[in-house]
Amino acid sequence: MYTPTMTLAQSANQGPSTAATAPASASAATDAGKKKKADEQKQIQDMAGVTVTGIRASLESSQSLKQNASQIVDSVTATDITAMPDRSVTETLQRISGVTVDHYLADDDPDHPSAEGSGVLIRGLPYVASLLNGAESFSANNGRALSFEDVPAELMQGVDVYKNPSAELIEGGIGGTVDLRTRMPFDAPGQVAAFSTGVNEGDTSKKSKPSASFLYSNRWKTENLGEFGALFDVSYSELASRTDGIQVNPYVLEPQNNLGNCPCEPTSSTGNVAIPGDINYYEMDMQRRRTGIYAAFQWRPTNNLEFDSRFFRSTYNLQWQEHEVQTNEGNYYNMIPVPGTSFDYDNGVYENGDMVSGSWQGGGTGPAKATLNTGYPPIGGPNYYALTREQTQFVRTTDWSNTFKYNLTDNMIWSGEVQLVKSTANEVDFTVYDQFFMPPADVNMNSGIPSLTLLNNTKYAYTPSNTSNPNSLTNYANYYLGAALDHLEYDYAMMRTVRTDLEYNFDNSNWLQYFRVGVRFTNHDTYSNNNSSSYNWGPISQDWESGYTGPSSLDWTNNVPAWMNQQFSFSDFFRGQTKLPSTLVFPSMALVGNYYGAISALRALEMSGGAGGWCPQIFSESAGDACNPASGMSADYMHEATQAAYASLYFGNDTALGIPFDGNIGVRFVHTSVNANGSVTYPSSDAIQNSAGITPSERALFNGATTPINGAYDYHNVLPSLNLRFKLTDDLQLRLAASKAITRPTISQLNSYMVIGTSWSSPGPGQQAQLAGFTATTGGNPDLKPMEANQFDAALEWYFAPTSELYTTLFKKNISNYTTTEVHTQTIDGVPVAVSGPTNAGTGTVKGAEAGYSQFFDFLPGPLKGLGVQANYTFLESSKIYGTNSCDPNHGNGSCSTGDIVTNPGLPMQGLSPHNYNITGMYEYGDWSARLAWSWRSRYLITPVDSGDTYLPMWNAASGQLDASIFYHINKSMQVGLQMNNLTNTVQKVLMGPTTYINGYVDWNLYTRALFMTDRRYELVFRASF
Repeated sequence: MYTPTMTLAQSANQGPSTAATAPASASAATDAGKKKKADEQKQIQDMAGVTVTGIRASLESSQSLKQNASQIVDSVTATDITAMPDRSVTETLQRISGVTVDHYLADDDPDHPSAEGSGVLIRGLPYVASLLNGAESFSANNGRALSFEDVPAELMQGVDVYKNPSAELIEGGIGGTVDLRTRMPFDAPGQVAAFSTGVNEGDTSKKSKPSASFLYSNRWKTENLGEFGALFDVSYSELASRTDGIQVNPYVLEPQNNLGNCPCEPTSSTGNVAIPGDINYYEMDMQRRRTGIYAAFQWRPTNNLEFDSRFFRSTYNLQWQEHEVQTNEGNYYNMIPVPGTSFDYDNGVYENGDMVSGSWQGGGTGPAKATLNTGYPPIGGPNYYALTREQTQFVRTTDWSNTFKYNLTDNMIWSGEVQLVKSTANEVDFTVYDQFFMPPADVNMNSGIPSLTLLNNTKYAYTPSNTSNPNSLTNYANYYLGAALDHLEYDYAMMRTVRTDLEYNFDNSNWLQYFRVGVRFTNHDTYSNNNSSSYNWGPISQDWESGYTGPSSLDWTNNVPAWMNQQFSFSDFFRGQTKLPSTLVFPSMALVGNYYGAISALRALEMSGGAGGWCPQIFSESAGDACNPASGMSADYMHEATQAAYASLYFGNDTALGIPFDGNIGVRFVHTSVNANGSVTYPSSDAIQNSAGITPSERALFNGATTPINGAYDYHNVLPSLNLRFKLTDDLQLRLAASKAITRPTISQLNSYMVIGTSWSSPGPGQQAQLAGFTATTGGNPDLKPMEANQFDAALEWYFAPTSELYTTLFKKNISNYTTTEVHTQTIDGVPVAVSGPTNAGTGTVKGAEAGYSQFFDFLPGPLKGLGVQANYTFLESSKIYGTNSCDPNHGNGSCSTGDIVTNPGLPMQGLSPHNYNITGMYEYGDWSARLAWSWRSRYLITPVDSGDTYLPMWNAASGQLDASIFYHINKSMQVGLQMNNLTNTVQKVLMGPTTYINGYVDWNLYTRALFMTDRRYELVFRASF
């Protein structure tokens, strides 16, 4: 008789879609070989259980899973997850070869870094499928995949990373698949109880935050109803961090002898110098709260039948507050030297100089170079914002699944699952802008960290330290309330899934092991408001508005209540490594932190007689009225249904090829249908700042209407796969794999809505703003095709001890329908509109190699044998993607009209670092265990077009981070430790370029865009288990 793949009791919590349940041995021809296979599989299951403790044991478990799996997989066990100095699953994954993580709050926002790891990339690709116990899961704000940073590591039994999946795994990741495995009550022989508690603090945020988790599991046998098991797990953690940021506005090539008289289109770099558009700086204070609840129930009425039920809920709250000093010049080429001085250059690139603004500072009908409160000299400095911003995010994901497994015969197993996933995401993002004129300043770029030192002398009549002086930046009278910006987002998603699988084990076959078939059906519904992609800026008091009578300073006739503004100081900014004005006047958190309460207060202050004022997003603009309180935001709805079927055949033989081998071949068929309902929102007539020069067709676009749009389509994919393993010796094996994979567009990329806005320019003194063109942001592109990849792997693995391995893998992915973000021209109602959104950009190739090594040095004497090392390296190379678009740097600040759109030169795929490595030093001896982990990756492209004001390609410079942990085991049940992050105080650097001009000239330099410094973090932890 053939021994089944595993007994029902061993495999009850592993659905057929989880490839780790595949047979481990190549010997299917003899009873001894079959028994060895079953024994090895049982060892895998036992090792992955909750009883595994210690660094050595967790490494042994992970290595055994990798060695015995039926396909290429890397695993991290539960002990690994909690022992690493990481606060989330995301950061733990970056220790695996070929896996990297981003450190930004959003994958298209290089202006806001994250203290914790965010997006996961496998082999340089962010298109990663997320599974929870082998079943698809997602977050509403992502729409297609689970936000791994939302998931508490304490709830996990293990994490598996599949880089070339078999047909049984659910489709969706051309980069790879990450499967989060939770604990089950039958994993342990009896009662288990564990808890942990800790407190963490950042050295610059200086706020202590708690964390705690608790687990209880037990199982009971009855005489008539079989065996029951129950498990409950809850976790809670908070984190506070501070990030200091310095940004450099885009460099523009200008004639050295005629600065400030652009826009200009250089034909060569000869005679031109690169001048930055001044600098910005900010402090961002972030607080995160994450809660996880997990419950599992198992019932085995007989040895042939088992039922499982799992409930998982993750809640993620994020709040960050920002105080930023930001340039508000109309164009980046406005910066000129103080009269009588000149700039210093290094090979034609600006280094240092006394900088002022060459732009007009007057009102629509006022004099050129107008001054505020008569405090500034006629030459003036650039116009600046002192803005206060608060963003709050709430994400809740609930996953409830019920499975069964039934041994129909000794050779046949029938299983199935019913799953319900619900996720909700809310976001409120609100900014209020004070405005002022920065005095002339020395702007220095050659010291590594940019600095801005105000020129404090009698020539410029500025005394920054004297708050009673009318020129002081601490004087409220030198500011006026300029604008407000809001962004509201609400997303809801629900998916219902039904699947069933059948497995047949072959008896008395020299080649065939078993055969699996299955079907899966899903219905995925999403709802989102149509402002999810729109940031709604509007003026409160601006000198370019029609009806302008002069900006109101913050103490002007007491019209601006005192509570709406406050002084803020940048304390120990960048750890004192740069010089910047430290105390200024900002909108208060009492105002910005109360969005709904601020609406009426700010609307009452909008400039009398002005037009085009700020209209909050909770209202809809309509012609003739700035805001219509009776109207709300419209919504977009999408329904996606899939039907999938697969078949996989497992085979193996010990003698036919002279060496044992095994493998599997399979195919997956998937049909997808999509129905999307959305809208196009047009600007209202209130957005017209000056009607002169507007054509009739352009005027017709200012109708304030919201027009519905609908789209429906379907497609199918055939996804074959092949995995082979050759056991060259007992410890050395060769793997070959080939498959086809797809990644569907995310829900947000498919949402059918568009918000049309306008771009205005200020041509010169005494002239009102002119319409430069129309712009639009889109929630998505319903015509997007799924990305496809034909992928190939070859791996050589040597396991020379239970916790020692050496491996290398070569891989290649041929990708079609590659998706990226660009700005392109689209004609709407006969008018060209510059549209920013996702598009398919053709084909590409990713290839590379991975290498890894792990070992404890047991041959060393005494305590030294506790030393060990883990190291891995990944090399990646991609073909360039051509045809993406960005903007000429001469575009107006904050806008990109159709006349500014340029085509980028060939760029690599986003997120792909050519070189990545991890080195972890380990120590475990006696009562002590410790780790020191260094992760590094080379430069990579963040986005081909920045979603902020620059509209340029953005890059993350090469960087690394050092983390550590040390624990003392008080006894077998209790331990205390210290976890440390960012010990080397890594400065995150963002680069911008290459810069393309309308005439086709390309400036190939990559200039510094931003530097970010995040605090070092320390956490004291106590753990106990019984």
